[in-house]
Amino acid sequence: MEDPEEPRGESPSAEEGHSSKHRSLIRPHSAKGKKPSSRSSTSSTPEPTVGGLRRPWSAHPKTRADVSKKKLVRDNLKRSHMRPPNRRQKHKDEETPTEGNKADDTQVIGLECAGLDYKPQRYKVRDESADYEAHGEDTLDHGVNTLVSESSRFPGSPEHSWAMTQVKEKDARSETKKQHPSFETWIMPSPHDSEDYDTDLETDMLKKADKPIDPTGKTTYLDQCKRDGLIPVSYLSRHLGDRNLRMRHHYLGGLATKPVARALEFNTVTENLDLGDNYLEGDGAVYLCRMLKDNMFIVTLDISNNFIQSRGARAVASMLEVNTTLKTLSLSGNQLCDRDAQYFMEALKNNSSLTSLDLSNNEFGEAGGTYIAAALVGNESITDLDLSWNSLRNKGAEAIGKALSTNQVLEVLDVSWNGFGMPGCRGLQLGLRVNSKLRVLDISNNRINKNCAKELSLGLSKNFGLETLLMNLNALTDEGIETILKAVNQNQTLTYVSLQEMNINISNYKRIQQMESEKDITILHGGLGGVQRYTPQTSVLKVLSKFLKEHKIDLEGALRQQDKDHSGSLQHEEVKLAFKEAGLRLTNRQIDTLVEEIDVTHSGSIKWEDILTGQVLTEYNKRKTSNAYKIAEVDQDTLFNNMKRRQLTVI
Repeated sequence: MEDPEEPRGESPSAEEGHSSKHRSLIRPHSAKGKKPSSRSSTSSTPEPTVGGLRRPWSAHPKTRADVSKKKLVRDNLKRSHMRPPNRRQKHKDEETPTEGNKADDTQVIGLECAGLDYKPQRYKVRDESADYEAHGEDTLDHGVNTLVSESSRFPGSPEHSWAMTQVKEKDARSETKKQHPSFETWIMPSPHDSEDYDTDLETDMLKKADKPIDPTGKTTYLDQCKRDGLIPVSYLSRHLGDRNLRMRHHYLGGLATKPVARALEFNTVTENLDLGDNYLEGDGAVYLCRMLKDNMFIVTLDISNNFIQSRGARAVASMLEVNTTLKTLSLSGNQLCDRDAQYFMEALKNNSSLTSLDLSNNEFGEAGGTYIAAALVGNESITDLDLSWNSLRNKGAEAIGKALSTNQVLEVLDVSWNGFGMPGCRGLQLGLRVNSKLRVLDISNNRINKNCAKELSLGLSKNFGLETLLMNLNALTDEGIETILKAVNQNQTLTYVSLQEMNINISNYKRIQQMESEKDITILHGGLGGVQRYTPQTSVLKVLSKFLKEHKIDLEGALRQQDKDHSGSLQHEEVKLAFKEAGLRLTNRQIDTLVEEIDVTHSGSIKWEDILTGQVLTEYNKRKTSNAYKIAEVDQDTLFNNMKRRQLTVI
């Protein structure tokens, strides 16, 4: 009779090689799962074993149909080298193997599944202690059991190739291992300490040391032109090292500005950069503004008439929030609109270094004037603002006028050639009542009539601080001129008033003569029937003559400061800066006219000592007289020739 604990289909010979302990682990008939009778005792497939133990029937894998999709074995596990090895099962009461029951030194990885094209492989576990005794410590893989597939013993098989690769890699790692240095080896110099083993960092430093330093950026400019496939501008190649770099009307273009900006990043000499009328567009402005974020030597930038438009305006605004050295910026004639004024509003509130800003000849309108007024309220550094030749009117003009009541920094404001009208004069009246910092105000050609003059006179009569007032080309009529003259007479600080291009009557002419004799004031006017008609040249030279008498010491100090090379000559831009630093308050247009007139030789440079001595004024008077004589002489010759023709015609 069969033992009830003995499973069916097992022959007594299969149990002879096992101990009594192993028999107690045989699955009983009462276990759940398939009945043991379902498996044939004469099956040709051997039952999988682990460590000599029979696997219970409940652990047999099911077919693919019985297994859920989440438990399916991935296809990549079919590869032997991608399957993790199972750990050997150890039992506390495991007996020492004998000759009859010798422990198997192989390990089964994976299970045989009927529904999968996969067969388990047997791996042999290499004894680490034997490797340690045979090869030493260097060949020991710490904490890792090396598994060698039995199938890898056959040359030519994939497992054999993989196993050989692993062995070679392990041998290579063992050869590269270094022993811990002793004290003697530590104090001895390394045999590899030589110039052949210098680091990359040292090599780069040596290369930079061998390369000559170029503070002008000429080498960088030529290299960048070669890299971009551009022809270098010979003028730039010659003048990149100048302190005042002025290159106008060269049609540089946006792409050709990139090498210039790249060179100026490393330039430490140039302080005044003038690239006006070069058609830079937005791309060129972007390159220059990126450069100015790093360059800390340029203090004056003129990119007027370059059509930078909105893209360039955004780049300039972004630069102004970072740059801390730029003092003078000219953006005249760049087709900037109201939307661009909003960018400048935020930038000017955060900038504290810019002192002069030229936004003339653009397309700012009513909304643009509102944004600029908000910038004036928040800015604390701009002393000279040029908004001429725009379309500022109505609420925009009124907002700019009212901003003067809050801003206590601005000294020169040019809003000529706009459409201020009555709203703008009302705003100026409110601002001039309170403001005491503004020195120069230009409101020429702003649709100011006699009614606007009455509104403006209320602010002029109570202002204390304004020195120069320009109201040229306004339809004031005789009544409006009389109203302005009365307000000027009540003002205690005005020394220069311009009413040019407007004819005056006899009563106003006598009033002007009386005011000039009683007060220290100069009033320019259109003249009485052409009598004493002043020109812009004579008017600004008259202002310079008066300024030399009162501020000669201040002007000398400013001119000496600009003459850094002690050559005795200054460029036009340097003379303009010296005039502004000395306190000569004129509009940009007036200063340009003044500098051009005192440049007797028209060479672009002026001897600053001739300005202090008054030699430039003397030369101007001589040139004016000689020119007048030549003109008169030409006129006489012309008249004489005409008279001869007439006589011949009569004969």
